[in-house]
Amino acid sequence: MPIISNKNYTVYRDLVRNGGDTISFFGGEYRAGNSPVDNGDPSVGSVEAGSHTAVHRWIGDPTQPNNEDMGNFYSAGYDPVFYVHHSNVDRMWKLWKELGIKGHKEPTDPDWLNASYVFYDENEELVRVYNKDCVNIRKLNYDFIENSKEVFPWRKSRPARRSKNSQVEPTGPVETVDKIKFPVRLNKILKVKVKRPAVNRSEAEKAKANEVLFIKKIRYDSGKFVKFDVFVNDKVKPGEITTPCDPEYAGGFAQIPHNDMRNMFMGSSARFGLSELLEDTNTEGEEYATVTLVPRTGCDDLTVGEIKIQLVPIVA
Repeated sequence: MPIISNKNYTVYRDLVRNGGDTISFFGGEYRAGNSPVDNGDPSVGSVEAGSHTAVHRWIGDPTQPNNEDMGNFYSAGYDPVFYVHHSNVDRMWKLWKELGIKGHKEPTDPDWLNASYVFYDENEELVRVYNKDCVNIRKLNYDFIENSKEVFPWRKSRPARRSKNSQVEPTGPVETVDKIKFPVRLNKILKVKVKRPAVNRSEAEKAKANEVLFIKKIRYDSGKFVKFDVFVNDKVKPGEITTPCDPEYAGGFAQIPHNDMRNMFMGSSARFGLSELLEDTNTEGEEYATVTLVPRTGCDDLTVGEIKIQLVPIVA
């Protein structure tokens, strides 16, 4: 599997397939007074759960006790690349908005627009900056390179549709999600059938709502690196391996650790867009989607509290 192609598919998945609406891209809401630990299950944004955390992990030094610097929250800011990496988040935000896809809108809630942060400027004076001041980066007197398919090949990296001739029906029974006793530990592969809200939706119906898979009430040890991958309707032939370049790969959930916070459990949630995935796996007409969670690392004590599929309205 070519590495460059893999990365292009990853970015496409983060910005297009899994970033179909405001919350899916930005992540869930944190409001004043909410506890970061006991705040239910705010979802992580598509980029944060995918490529952004992956870069943190790759740049962290595996020879250091806690993967310092970039591989741990407490030390990431010591690496100069940290600032470039997070500036790139602003760049991806701009790219996401300029894709011209309906639903790619930033939050309009006044609580978000008026949220503010206090910094010391270059003159060592305190200044207050509001979210609303940063929505249009041109007001900050900078910009990024033009967003085009020629400059950014990931825009042409939608996974290819799976040939029906290469698909086989899975063998062995798979329980429906209502038969699973939650929360469930992800110390081994979990495969469940999840009822879909609708089948064979028309193009007009798809234009009104995205079909989204929710992995909710994730509880994990924030003192270690955790990661699991998500596959949907994986019907490849025995012996074949599904990769991030394939349509069945929905994405993953990953978090880098906070040092000295072992055994402190945090809550989160993840969202994965299914509209394109179902088309590309030839499964739009199936009443249930088969969801497979594959633990990769740090998941021995990670639990999942709910799995469901819903239609999320697209806001113009």
